[in-house]
Amino acid sequence: MAHKKHKVKYISFLMIPDNKNEPKTLKVKKSILTLLLAGLVLIIILIGLGAVSYWKVAEIALDYTRLEEENFKLRKSMEKISELERDLTSIKKMDQKIRSTLDGYITVVNSKDTDTSQISDLNFKKMTVDQEKTIFNSIPSLMPVEGFITRGFDASSLFTDPHLGMDIAAATGTPVKATADGVVMFSGWTDDGGYVLILKHDYGFISVYKHNECNLVSPLEKVMKGQVIALLGNTGKITSGAHLHFEIWRDNKPIDPILYLEEIGNNS
Repeated sequence: MAHKKHKVKYISFLMIPDNKNEPKTLKVKKSILTLLLAGLVLIIILIGLGAVSYWKVAEIALDYTRLEEENFKLRKSMEKISELERDLTSIKKMDQKIRSTLDGYITVVNSKDTDTSQISDLNFKKMTVDQEKTIFNSIPSLMPVEGFITRGFDASSLFTDPHLGMDIAAATGTPVKATADGVVMFSGWTDDGGYVLILKHDYGFISVYKHNECNLVSPLEKVMKGQVIALLGNTGKITSGAHLHFEIWRDNKPIDPILYLEEIGNNS
């Protein structure tokens, strides 16, 4: 029995030129055209899959980069927290040291209740020159800054908060001097007073310097009378212009600085 031959199928393409030439016919086997179309579809699919894979990889890479950035920020935040914890520990230690040194420092008394014998008991006339010099240098008797006194000591005000020192106005950057030999017990920032210095002197004296532009000495540093310890400024919340707020305390009680500045000046 004879085998029946399969008839080859063609697909004809009629090409008509723009000029006057005769039209041409292109015959392509249907099987070949099918393979070409299948290959084209496969290529398109592969390109699509490649594009999807590329975007997936790019998205993963972008997420990885974002995670790296977040991880870096997190590490920086943790380092900052650790640094703040160390600073807080240091501040607490310094606070305890200041509190132990200035126990009762914030006790407010009326200037009328101040014991005036605390000046008269330091009678320079009965002392040798060396004794007088030693005591004189230990008492906060030097004007801390050259300027104008704009507000004095007032611990008994009925309508405003007590003013436990004196305000001296001067230009920003004017040198602020230690009023007596002593040791720096506090040098740092407070919200109300801005940059503040607290010096401890002999005979129970404490001197306070507030609103400084910057402090020039560090805690536990020894200072000499007349030494520049800060620059006058206008820092802190409670301030109304460039000035130094200066306080003198003795035996945990605030004292009108004028009493010492005038009395020591008269005896020196």
